[in-house]
This record gives sequence, C-alpha cells and structure tokens, in this order.
Amino acid sequence: MHKNLILLAVYLLLSSCSTVQEDNLILNNFTYQKEAVLQGNEVISAVSSASRKLHDIAWQIMKANKDFCLKANINAFGLMASSYGDLETSLQPSFWAATPNINNNHNKNFLEFPMIISVARNSPAEKIGLLEGDLIYAINGNKNLKNNFRSLLKNAENNNFLNITVLRNEKYYTYELKAETICGYPVQVMISPIPNAYADGSKIFITIATLDFIENDQELAFLIGHELVHNIYHYGGNGISESEALPLTLTDSPSLRSLGDIFVFQTGTKESEADLLGVEFVLRAGIRQDKAANYFRRLSIYMPILMKDSLYRIHPGNIKRAVEIDIKAKKFKEGM
Repeated sequence: MHKNLILLAVYLLLSSCSTVQEDNLILNNFTYQKEAVLQGNEVISAVSSASRKLHDIAWQIMKANKDFCLKANINAFGLMASSYGDLETSLQPSFWAATPNINNNHNKNFLEFPMIISVARNSPAEKIGLLEGDLIYAINGNKNLKNNFRSLLKNAENNNFLNITVLRNEKYYTYELKAETICGYPVQVMISPIPNAYADGSKIFITIATLDFIENDQELAFLIGHELVHNIYHYGGNGISESEALPLTLTDSPSLRSLGDIFVFQTGTKESEADLLGVEFVLRAGIRQDKAANYFRRLSIYMPILMKDSLYRIHPGNIKRAVEIDIKAKKFKEGM
C-alpha cells in the first residue's frame, strides 16, 4: 500500500515537472517568436526606408543625365514594388513594416497584393497621386499579380503607359500615367555593416551602413553619381528596367552580369574619373556638392590609413579625393 502511494507521489511529481517544463517551453517559444517578429519589423522598416531615400535621390540624377547613358535609357514611372513572397519565410510576418503608414489595408487578407514600397519625388507616379504603402490590385486590367507583377510593370514600361488600380484604406483608386526616360541603373540597398557603394554594370548598391554614416543628401548623391560613372563609362552597362529593382532585398549584391565584366579592371585613374564626373552628374541634377567631400574627411577618422595614396590600394587617398572634389564642385558650378 505504502509502495503504491510512493509510486503515485513520484508520478504526480514528475507529471507536474513535465507540465511546468512544457509550459515554460511554450512560453519561451512564444517569446522568441514575438521577438523574432519585432526584429524582423526593424529590419524590413529600415530597408524600405533606405530604399525610399535612395530612390528619391537616384531619380533626380538618373533623369538629369539621361543624355549620357543612351545605351541604358529606359522608360520609368518612378515606383518600386515588392510582395511578401520577396522575403524569406521567417521575415514574411514583417512584410507590413515596409509601409511608412500602417492602415486598414494591412491584414492577412491582402497578402496576395504587391505593395508600392517607394514613389520617387517628382516622378510620374508621385504627380498622379500614387502613395507608398498602396497595394496593387490590377495592372493594365490584369489582376493575376501574385508572381507576375514585375513582368506586367515591365510591359507597361515598354509601352510607356500604365493603368494601375490600388487599394488604399479599403477603397480602390485607378490611375493612368505615362513614363519618363531615365538612366536604367536601379539603386538598391545592400546589407553590410561597412559604409560603401558598388556598381556592377546593371545596378548600383549602397550599403545600409552608409545611410547611418552620411550626414546629408549631398554625400549620398555623390556616391550614386560616382557609381553611375562606373556603370556608364567603365562597364558600359545596358541597364535594366525599374520594375526589376528589389526594394526589400536582403541578399542581392553586385555580380558579374555579363562575360565582358570579367575584363573590367578598376584603377586609380578610373576612380578619380568617377569622383569628378560623378560630381558633374549630381550638380546637373540640381543637388549641391560643396559638402560632398566631408564624406571622405569623416571616413579618415575611422581609417586614417586611407588618408594618403598607396600602391597597394586602387582608390586614391582621401586627402586627394576631398581636395579634387571641392575644386571640381566649385569650377563646374561656376561654369553652369
């Protein structure tokens, strides 16, 4: 009898411990999942915000210099879109964090609709009234958008006309707009903890760390102008359509997009050319460059070794770059 009571007590104790452990496991899993969503929201919000910033500045530069990239001219509406399917599975619950304004659109019933992530300032999309966060319901009458919206937007770009219906605050709005000609080198965010910028003949990449490092739009515009020179004159890239831009990408990065890219070698001369012509590209867009060289002055704080020229580095020293950029900005501005 006593033996049975002891066995029953042990059983109840073990069952109780097991229940507590299971409850703790459930609680921990819930806590971890909640934290994963919170961090995912931070990531997607930061990437989408950076994409909008880059898009606004890039639009001005790409439009103002269309006569210098005839090989890569494209029709564009000034909008970049993405869908939850662009995100890896673990980040899909954070898709709504990509919009600058949370509204009634944002629930699971509308996940099938792509979202307009960015509308460039002074673009046809902005002028007609499209808004960041709008959900795309139809493109030129086609509602089959789940895995098809980019090709439909590309067709619209090629035809220089877009009829688009969007869902906003539980209401549908239809707009018609024509494209404008710009240089076809989309500017994207690249995930990296180091401030830097890259070109690969088709796109321009600005690391997300750069957005924290820069102090003003002049510096960001300079980096875009610099990489635009590489794409036009050094890669001779044909460019790609605006609809192929990936405003929520966490994995896209510079790559060899053609066999000829293998034979493109960067030199100190090309880097200096990109600096100086890049200043021209930016000034032509109406963006000042009298403070652009401050980027390199601050960069030297973190890496003093970059101040002077070196035979072991392709890029000129930061002292030389800052001086030449200041001189170029002043002279070109005076001659305009």
